[in-house]
Amino acid sequence: MSPAGRRPGTSRTREAILDAARAEFAAAGYAAASIRAVARRAGVDPALVYHYFTSKAGLFVACVGMPADPRAVQQAAVRQGPDGARIVERFLAQWEEGQAEPGRSFITLTQAVSASPEVARAVREFLTERVWANRAGGGEEASMRTAALVSSQLLGLAWTRYVVRMEPLASMPRADVAALAGPTIDRYIQGSGSARSQAPGTAGGPGGTGQGAVVDG
Repeated sequence: MSPAGRRPGTSRTREAILDAARAEFAAAGYAAASIRAVARRAGVDPALVYHYFTSKAGLFVACVGMPADPRAVQQAAVRQGPDGARIVERFLAQWEEGQAEPGRSFITLTQAVSASPEVARAVREFLTERVWANRAGGGEEASMRTAALVSSQLLGLAWTRYVVRMEPLASMPRADVAALAGPTIDRYIQGSGSARSQAPGTAGGPGGTGQGAVVDG
């Protein structure tokens, strides 16, 4: 230990910090966890946590095996304005580009979330801060509804492509998947997925045919 009672940086320090962070995120959730609390668990100075991981978000990304901070992925996807195909392409790219086994990090994350309600809560809080709360406009309820719909589409695509490996989606070029699923994302973002009251007998309303309520993708 260092004179101040804190562990100096060593080849094992990074893993010790990750172990401490996983325990802290599981116990407190992402929102309530802090770098200082993680540092106390690991027996290191908080500055050392920042040295290895830059921020709490960076630390969480490393803990759960995400390939990138989803806020960076979101910002890259919408830099030229919201575009469903580009959002789908960038979302899938993060799980595939530079990966020895494309999709493996997504499988690892889903296994962790499925096995632990605590991990699931931490991931939900993390995504709320990094992505969902970062979407401006439309009011909180409408924004959260849109975020949930977009997330269901993206996660469903990844689940089908990487976990279930259903063809032709599993081996289809990423750009083709984006072109097919992108219009659905566009409809969600533009608000066609919002709840609406419809008169009896109209499409989607009581007694109606339900036509027009079909979601592509």
